[in-house]
Amino acid sequence: MNTHRFYQMAMAATLATSAIVIATPAYATTSFPDINTSTEEGQAILNLAQRGIISGYPDGTFKPANSITRTQAAKILAGILHLDTVNVTNPQFKDIQPGDENYGAIAALANAGIISGSNGYFYPTKNITRGQMSKMIVKGFDLPIADNTNIPFTDVIAGSEYEPYIQTLYANHITKGTTPTTFGPQNNVKRSQLATFVVRAESTLNNTTIFASNYYQDYIFASYGGIEPAEDIFTWDEEQDMTESITIKPLKEGTGKLVITGFTEDTEEFMDVFFLVHVKNVNGKLQTTLEEVDEADHIENLPLNLEESDLKFVPTEVSIQTADGQAVSSDLYALETKNNETTLSIFKNGQYLLTFTDGTQQQTMAADVYTYDFVRSIDLYELSNDLTFTSEDLSFEPINVVLEDLNDGSDPAYKIPVKATIVGSTLNVTPLAEGTAILHITGKDGETTYLYIEFLKIAGKWAAYYDFINDNGEF
Repeated sequence: MNTHRFYQMAMAATLATSAIVIATPAYATTSFPDINTSTEEGQAILNLAQRGIISGYPDGTFKPANSITRTQAAKILAGILHLDTVNVTNPQFKDIQPGDENYGAIAALANAGIISGSNGYFYPTKNITRGQMSKMIVKGFDLPIADNTNIPFTDVIAGSEYEPYIQTLYANHITKGTTPTTFGPQNNVKRSQLATFVVRAESTLNNTTIFASNYYQDYIFASYGGIEPAEDIFTWDEEQDMTESITIKPLKEGTGKLVITGFTEDTEEFMDVFFLVHVKNVNGKLQTTLEEVDEADHIENLPLNLEESDLKFVPTEVSIQTADGQAVSSDLYALETKNNETTLSIFKNGQYLLTFTDGTQQQTMAADVYTYDFVRSIDLYELSNDLTFTSEDLSFEPINVVLEDLNDGSDPAYKIPVKATIVGSTLNVTPLAEGTAILHITGKDGETTYLYIEFLKIAGKWAAYYDFINDNGEF
């Protein structure tokens, strides 16, 4: 049967917790009585504590709701980025001198261009705001600015200093906001928020993010390509259906295929972009790179198992003609039998007439060969101007048939594709137009089934595919 792509629009779900990481007083530990390690923020705190990047208070608590100062934030960020805090150049802040607490971390961040202070001051003891932290995170992790990203936060002023940094955190799924509609740029950063921010940001170092705006699309979604999906090589946040950005995350070394589908609201049109995703181990860490490619250069041919088709026999030979009657060269297809399985591959897209034989029997079928997500597939159709179904086909005697309405009004040229009638105990289906139809058939004892039918015109002949659908909507 011919494969059809059905798309659903879904606005990106709103976000839920902001984040940043946390500096700390002295006593590092791997557990805190005031932290719930079953939550994301609890896991982030535990992650950083086990690595010695953050620590708790002398009483053994972490105090996740406490605010964090700018010097504490500098210590955490320098630690997570593995900056050299010893061999530094004095940034000449008027309120920070060599020998001061966290001087090395502050100088290292300034030397790297991640912080710059204000009017020659760093204000180390002031609490850091969420807006300030957004800037430090984006600069620290060298995230590409995503200033075309729409954000749901009504308290982020358009054109403000921190807007592009907040947009970038949102696009990279590093922040979810203090509420679905607020970011709180002037709010003090909590210790738990800082931890969550940093761990989320760190996870982007080996990821690759694709933005809808890069392809002039409003929304995008992702799907694996190829015959064997690369689900064990890379992944993404699949709960995002239609979104403005997608972050590809590595799982193991290898190369897999990815299809990004974009949607534009104005035109209500879709477009596909094709990638090879390369995952390599670099210095002990998996890194992801994307290579945009032409789908035609990387197509895999999916053989059609003829023993599972509607052929009445297993063929030993096949001859193929194009829809205009031209013979197809034998190097453009392959009929093979391996391990007691007979398959057919056709290496060029198009519509064809195929004549199969086993030496004594012969049957002509139609085929539609198409490419979908790097895979070239064959749909085989029966040639028929009229389909008939008896009680033997239906498992009951039909007394009524109803054509399901598949016209959603989007196609002004839509035509009812079939005429269905019951004569005696036989269901007759006659094509009226190219397209698909679903028939709801009932029997005299209350039995019911659905019949999916697709008609195409190939080489001037009606070609049909059909299958029965059970109550769960499965073929």
